[in-house]
Amino acid sequence: MNRFWFLLLVFQFGFSQQNYHEEWYSADTEHLPQNSVKSIAPDKYGFVWMTTENGLVRFDGSNFKTFNSNTTGNISNRFLYLSGNAVEDSLQTFTEGYADNIIINKRKATKIKDNNNTPFDEYQNLRFYLNNNSKQKFDFLHCKIKTQNGDYYKIEQNKIILFNKKNKIKKEINHQYKANTDYFLLNNELIWLNNNGDYATFDNSEKKNKISTKNNSKMIYNHLTQQYFVCTNNEIFILKKATNKLYLSLLHHVSIPRQYTIKCLFYDIKSNKLFIGTDNKGLGIISLNKFSILNNFKNIENYYYSIIPISKESFITAKGEIFSVNKLIADLKLNTNGYQFGITIDKQKNIWIQNNTTLTCFFKSTNYKTSTKHEFKATINSIFCDSKNKIWIGFRKEGKMKVSVATINASEPNSKPNYIKDLDEAVNYFAENKDYNILMASPGNLIIYDVIKQKTKKIPCDKNDIRSIFISKDNTIWICTYSNGFSLFKSNKFYKMPIDNYSYLTSAHCINEDLKGHFWISTNKGLIEVDKKSLLAYYKDKSPVYYHHYDSKNGFSTNEFNGGCQPCSAKLENGYFIYPSLNGLVAFHPDKVNKILPTNNFYLNEIELDGKTSFFNDTLFLNRNFNRVKFKIDFPYFGNHDNIYFEAKLDLNKNDKWIHLNDEKEISFTNIPPGTHTLYVRKLKPFSSSYEIEKIIVNIPFLFYEKLWFKIFLVIIIASFLIIGIRLRYNFIKKKNDALEQIINERTADLISTVTNLKAAKNNLSQEVLQQKKLIGTISHDIKSPLKFLSITAKHLHEKSLISNDDNIKDNAKIMHESANQLYRFVENLVDYSKIFIEHKNINELKKESIDSIIYDKIKLFKNIAEGNAIVITYKNFASSQINLNKKIIGIIIHNLLDNAIKNTVIGSITIETNLIKNKIYISVEDTGCGMPDEIKNYYLNLQKNFETDKLAIQNYGLGLHMVLELLRLLKGDLKIYSKENEGTKVTIIIDDN
Repeated sequence: MNRFWFLLLVFQFGFSQQNYHEEWYSADTEHLPQNSVKSIAPDKYGFVWMTTENGLVRFDGSNFKTFNSNTTGNISNRFLYLSGNAVEDSLQTFTEGYADNIIINKRKATKIKDNNNTPFDEYQNLRFYLNNNSKQKFDFLHCKIKTQNGDYYKIEQNKIILFNKKNKIKKEINHQYKANTDYFLLNNELIWLNNNGDYATFDNSEKKNKISTKNNSKMIYNHLTQQYFVCTNNEIFILKKATNKLYLSLLHHVSIPRQYTIKCLFYDIKSNKLFIGTDNKGLGIISLNKFSILNNFKNIENYYYSIIPISKESFITAKGEIFSVNKLIADLKLNTNGYQFGITIDKQKNIWIQNNTTLTCFFKSTNYKTSTKHEFKATINSIFCDSKNKIWIGFRKEGKMKVSVATINASEPNSKPNYIKDLDEAVNYFAENKDYNILMASPGNLIIYDVIKQKTKKIPCDKNDIRSIFISKDNTIWICTYSNGFSLFKSNKFYKMPIDNYSYLTSAHCINEDLKGHFWISTNKGLIEVDKKSLLAYYKDKSPVYYHHYDSKNGFSTNEFNGGCQPCSAKLENGYFIYPSLNGLVAFHPDKVNKILPTNNFYLNEIELDGKTSFFNDTLFLNRNFNRVKFKIDFPYFGNHDNIYFEAKLDLNKNDKWIHLNDEKEISFTNIPPGTHTLYVRKLKPFSSSYEIEKIIVNIPFLFYEKLWFKIFLVIIIASFLIIGIRLRYNFIKKKNDALEQIINERTADLISTVTNLKAAKNNLSQEVLQQKKLIGTISHDIKSPLKFLSITAKHLHEKSLISNDDNIKDNAKIMHESANQLYRFVENLVDYSKIFIEHKNINELKKESIDSIIYDKIKLFKNIAEGNAIVITYKNFASSQINLNKKIIGIIIHNLLDNAIKNTVIGSITIETNLIKNKIYISVEDTGCGMPDEIKNYYLNLQKNFETDKLAIQNYGLGLHMVLELLRLLKGDLKIYSKENEGTKVTIIIDDN
């Protein structure tokens, strides 16, 4: 039966304007529990709820959350329709046969335990079944149609009555009910629509109006949002009211008839999205976009680079195609096969296009049918027309080729290029500021050229590979780079701006500024909008910056915009912006773009504790035995989720830092210490530098031994034990002190006695030392003198006996002489040795002495004995003559060493050597005698190591070397013995040269 007929004009106009992005969610994609979506409605907080035959579903824009028998305890999971009042946060739904009544409140679903008094709304029930059937017959007689403020309309046979929430009549009108008439609300006003297109309203029931409609259309009414939809196989319209008249507005159009049946619809005006519930395809979300994608459908390749405005409402590409913001106007075919990296227009509206080494000017006077060309040796990199109508030409530097910037005066016909010698660098972009200075981007430098003074300033770019230069309305300079984001150029310095969360701005192509002071920046990953005030605030105090991201979900054919050209975008006088991309031209008006901003409130009342979900209010109490707690953020947002920036911080320490949360909007913790902690979660407000902050209190109980009272009790106990212990210890120490004092007194008495005895012993010892000194003096005078006289007499007797012929007398005289002489030397040596120990305090008193004098004295002493044994004594000094030493000790040592060498040598030689090596004095006596047996050598060497403990064997080995070892011990010296039997012995002493 014919119900509606739509105007063809409306259809055609809507189709030409249609640009949308389509997304589908179903059980097959593991988003929904089942593919039949029966009812859709938003709640008070911005979440979208829907009923299916296997659960109730909540959608926040990215995640689906299912409520079913496992979570709410339903008898059945086959849900019917949504009803109630979203404004009052009191949605409800039913399962099949009204077995379960589910209340939706505070963003979660809860089953009502007592289901006997479940309110049944006949009108909503009828609407549900009408929406879910293709053949629709309206019968609303005696139905109550509730408004959002609690009032309701009642349809009677001859009248319609408006009641308030207290069931009192507010207004009543005469009305003749007709079967198959649709009754519904728009903005709380009752409207009835007949099958012939006639309609009237409760507030203006006498005035009849008519809309032209199309046959075979299905009506879908969302009673919770009061939205009335008219659907054909290809279109979806929404019924709107303006100036007391209804009209149909096209929401969505497809060229091929749909292959699914629509069960329910919801149009979110804020996000400009159409939610479609189907019988078997799940949920479809149509994003209705305000971006236009322009292409020349006659061309296979539709990638674009340089574009420039050619009129108030149109622009031209470097190919020569002229577009309005809606369509292609004309194709001049100026550069069909050339490069598209540079185009400019002079004051006469002549078009200049670069192509490799050729710059072509197409003349406006001939409708661009004639042109002139300028040929260059180098490849043109960029062109630009300044405010003085001068064309600036930058070249690419290849190899060692020298290039300079050239200019052409576009106001003078046949003008030739003029090269600026000071600008001898490659240039890939030009810009002009309000001071008429020309800014140029070259590899490694930003060049500022003062046209009036003809002076050049070069500022190193560091890491900035400049792609474009933008000068905003306030004359601030902004630099876009290929791999280092974008920067503010101020006071000859580059101030890098922060990169967005996903680093899309790393490669920034081009900037445009709208009337609100927002920048629109094209990148390889979409289009980004940012408030210039936020950027300048970041420059001053590093405050956060909000970036709003647009991508293919907003209707772009591709996310990759093009740069590296000039101009890299166009701004028309009618306010439209155009950006080139790899697949078409993106045109839009900044004020008309549907910005889906993350302005909704977010909520923290759900956790997942060791895999189990639970809810809380402002304070969370956790047990100590949990492993992991996951805090989930409830936040409905149906825009690009790159625009959400959540951070969280748990105040465990003063230096805790904010943690950026992932796309799942959740944060986990393990091993939280006991105590009361605050979890802060903040969201950056759109186009602002401030945050929306929520906090919750997390209480983790202390164990009894961790609580304050226990610690105080423990401190008291410990203190008591300490006091008792100290007291006991004091008493113990006092007793011990008393006993110790008694012992000390006794020992003091003993010590006094001992000291007295020691003093007596000291006096006795002094007497003994005195006696020893007297004894040594006596030996020295009473024994040594006679021995010396005896030695001289023996020598004289021996000399006289040489005249005698009696050999016995000669031999006896010789023996007596030698024995007396040896006895004298022994006594003299023993006396000197004893004096050293008696005068022990002078042992370490060293002074510079002549080593040669000491050794020559000893050689002279033993000369006669040596000659008598046919021994030759030689002396070699490799050290300095003056050495720090104790003359008496060294003399005794050398005396004994030389004496031993002479005793053990007959017919041979003795060599004495001195040397000074690394602050060590080396004195050696080497003979060619019989050698020292190993037994004797080992004895002396062991005795040297263990002098204090080894027993002396003077009776076996004589006194000489024992004296040497004792004296070396006093000098802290060392003794080395090298000997071989029948070949000789070498004895070396080593002492420090202090």
